[in-house]
Amino acid sequence: MMSNEPKHWLNEAIARHARLTPAVAGLLKNVLNRHSIEYLSIDGRTKNFSSAEEKIRRKKYTNLKSQLTDLTGVRVITFLEAQVNAISQLIRTTFEVDEKNSLDRASDLGEDKIGYRSTHFVCTLGTTRQSLPEYDALSDLKFEIQIRTVLQHAWAELAHDRSFKLGGGLPTKIQRKLNLYSGMLEIVDGAFDEIAKEVDEYKQAIAIKTPTQLSDTETNSLSLQRYARELEEQYGIHLDIPDIPEDILAEFKAFGLSKIGDLRQIASDEAVAPGEGSRGGIDGCLQGRPRNGSAAHPLDDGPRQSKGITGPDRGIDTENIVGLDHAAKGQRRPLLMAGCRS
Repeated sequence: MMSNEPKHWLNEAIARHARLTPAVAGLLKNVLNRHSIEYLSIDGRTKNFSSAEEKIRRKKYTNLKSQLTDLTGVRVITFLEAQVNAISQLIRTTFEVDEKNSLDRASDLGEDKIGYRSTHFVCTLGTTRQSLPEYDALSDLKFEIQIRTVLQHAWAELAHDRSFKLGGGLPTKIQRKLNLYSGMLEIVDGAFDEIAKEVDEYKQAIAIKTPTQLSDTETNSLSLQRYARELEEQYGIHLDIPDIPEDILAEFKAFGLSKIGDLRQIASDEAVAPGEGSRGGIDGCLQGRPRNGSAAHPLDDGPRQSKGITGPDRGIDTENIVGLDHAAKGQRRPLLMAGCRS
């Protein structure tokens, strides 16, 4: 049992930490948003009295102020390992970090071991915030920040959930299998990081391609967005294309539009800029929205009959999909690169 003096200190400390926890979580959200770092969640919690008392007794703490550093705990869950590193750097510039009590479990494990990985920082708000009224009496309090990827978080939750009993001390055969799966999870975590880097590198590569070089580029969601930027400059229009639906990409390829150059050949002024105030043309079709007050988009559900073009019959009105010019010596030449007529 704790004596009255430590109990009094702990009650006062918990009350102050109840103010600190949302302040730290809010600061982290603002900093990450300002630096455009994506994250899944940022959550904070303040230990209650019974939980703190149990830890003090179990750890045999004698100096509560210096040893009890997790009355406030904030957890940041990211998508990629690269984001963990970026957030770690920002934490060091945003707060005062107690390096002695902070740790990186991945580094502690070393290169030859696998297991639970997470990055923990013990921090204070720092002296620079002492004069701010919203941080009055909070700047000297220590708190912990934990950073994990989504996969690291899932593994940690399973390993520490007593109902699953995935902690240490398992039978040798089961423990070996557990270690194997932990290693596989680590590989996947790293693979996602590599893929994200390759996507960024691909974007950078096509961003500097000339129109001729871009013509030889595969038609995909990234190259189409790059081509859309080119059309914006060429026609002085704005194309609101945050993402390219997979069904549109599938239709392009089904009709032989496998490269950006194939789209250039069927593009026309009418297709790209159908008229002032119109929402037809490329941006409408790529996003799959109704055009010019029409009741439905050509790719909506419902029975349709393919007409006027040779190609795979997907039950789609292909005249609305690519547009046809009947004036060119009887030939039906596709007009609309995006698949909608204004």
